[in-house]
Amino acid sequence: MCTKINYINPKRKIAISARTMDFASPTGQKFGLFKAGLKLQNQVEGTENGTTKFDFKAKFSDIGFVFAGKHFGVRTVSDGLNEAGLSLGTLWLPQTSFDASVKIPADCLSGLTLPQLILGTCATVADVIKLFDAAPSINPDGEEVLIGKKRVNVPVEYIQQYATIHLGLADPSGAQYVVEFESRDGKAGVPVFYKDPYGVLTNAPKFSWHKENLRNYVGLTEKFNITKGKVMGHEMATTGFGNNQRSLPGSGLPADRYVRAVMLKSLALDEAEPKDTNEAMLLLDKVIGTTIVIKGTSANHSTLSPDVDWTQWTTVHDMTNFKLYQKADTDLGYSELVCNTVKLECDLSEAQIANVEQQNDQ
Repeated sequence: MCTKINYINPKRKIAISARTMDFASPTGQKFGLFKAGLKLQNQVEGTENGTTKFDFKAKFSDIGFVFAGKHFGVRTVSDGLNEAGLSLGTLWLPQTSFDASVKIPADCLSGLTLPQLILGTCATVADVIKLFDAAPSINPDGEEVLIGKKRVNVPVEYIQQYATIHLGLADPSGAQYVVEFESRDGKAGVPVFYKDPYGVLTNAPKFSWHKENLRNYVGLTEKFNITKGKVMGHEMATTGFGNNQRSLPGSGLPADRYVRAVMLKSLALDEAEPKDTNEAMLLLDKVIGTTIVIKGTSANHSTLSPDVDWTQWTTVHDMTNFKLYQKADTDLGYSELVCNTVKLECDLSEAQIANVEQQNDQ
């Protein structure tokens, strides 16, 4: 459960992305800086040769939310920005299709380290498309997409825990894509690139469904209020302003958050475009604030467990100035993130932590 919203205006050199992190268990505040030159490992199981490893060296520094796991010493980010201006977010998507049991090419990409590979080696969205060797194709419904030749694999025990995701990508040029991993022609883990015309991404169902669902809310594009009307011949006036948004869906469901973010962003931009980065940040903060899930406001009916998704933190990426701002659910405002090294305190051994910090310092 998460929401990601972009605003990009290349002419004014404004490129901002904001996202929430909604999760059922505490994620902590593990943010860090991966320096250019850092060597990372891409490890894949289920290949033709069993387990395949190959190292890659980061061309670009990137900063983001650090995910660290003791399995293979995985180090990656689930939300990050690199110094070239590429913004990446991973958001939960149960419909993601991976199959660790099939024999896939030994040079496939690992879903666990994929975000770090992208941010460390790609300067633009176009570079990500090249990374996957993606080519134009047409979906059965007529939608134009790009389909990658390089597939993505995840160890089977990690598929449900970490890897059921889709990616939101953006860069200062205005390029915005959603990448989903699907089954195509009997093969799982195939990356499919969808153009993102609205700069908004949430969770299930799949991205194309959300775009089609917007057609049910065309009436929300009308910003003018109805001030009076007749009911069976009797005139009456409205009690206040805002009835043009009366049918705006208000729940925490991904479909409702998507419609809410797209429509409010659209209405605000119709009124006035941000003149600078500060105005763009204020706009996205207000819009994404309407998608926040407050802790304790929703529970699993079958267990009444308190461990349900809530918005634990929000980040804002300034793609043109390589700045990342973050706000926890206990904070009133954002703070600029300043990091000197990657902090991997969760599951890695002291030796592994020392190794990463040593590589960062080189």
